[in-house]
Amino acid sequence: MGKSIFSMLSLIGCLVGFVSTTKAETAEATAASYVEMGNNFARHGEHKLAIGAYTVALDYSADYAPAFFGRGVAQQKMGNLPSAIDDFTRTIALAPNCAEAYANRGYAFSMQRESGKAMRDWDDALRINPKLATVFYNRGNLRLEQGDITAAVADFDKAVELDPRNAVAYNNRGIAKLGIGDIDGAIADFSRAIRLNPDNPEAFANLGLLRLQQGQEAEAERNFARSVALRPSVRGFLDRRIAEIKQ
Repeated sequence: MGKSIFSMLSLIGCLVGFVSTTKAETAEATAASYVEMGNNFARHGEHKLAIGAYTVALDYSADYAPAFFGRGVAQQKMGNLPSAIDDFTRTIALAPNCAEAYANRGYAFSMQRESGKAMRDWDDALRINPKLATVFYNRGNLRLEQGDITAAVADFDKAVELDPRNAVAYNNRGIAKLGIGDIDGAIADFSRAIRLNPDNPEAFANLGLLRLQQGQEAEAERNFARSVALRPSVRGFLDRRIAEIKQ
């Protein structure tokens, strides 16, 4: 169960200050009200309506960074990655210290398999704000996929330090620890992931496979049963892995 799961930041708020005339201030205030409307739509999952509200905000104030950022998040939620990248790029041009814009643009690049660009954006995000747990988590996943296992473990270490209740980060750190031969560490991480989220089929499957390799078949079967109950589609994967282990 080594599939990495990336996460995007949904923070609405790279606010920047403007020195402007009274007319421009009025336009910006109107834009801000539409951004708040868009944020409200976004909170309720109405991302298409959110995009519309953010676009109207930009009609009033064409350089209003929060509108570009909010629209980028909504575009990303809808899977419109090139549009999201464009909006985050505009956000960064207007608000170069917006760590969340770098973080989300990096996520979009990672979803487009542009790993180098994703890494550069995540590095920039962490330079600005070194406490973004989601960025460490995403970078850890990408490093795990690239086979940079030691660096992946280090990123997951930071992710769970900053967000100790991130069950998926513990699960993925467990996978990475297997890659460096830390079996006890992997068991501890899979077990922690299950304690934090008892509905985590990947963690149950991973723990079960480890238990099977250790000859603890009854324990393994209990974990497999729980994993399949949570996600029946995992059965095929487990059958293949169990057959490989028993060969």
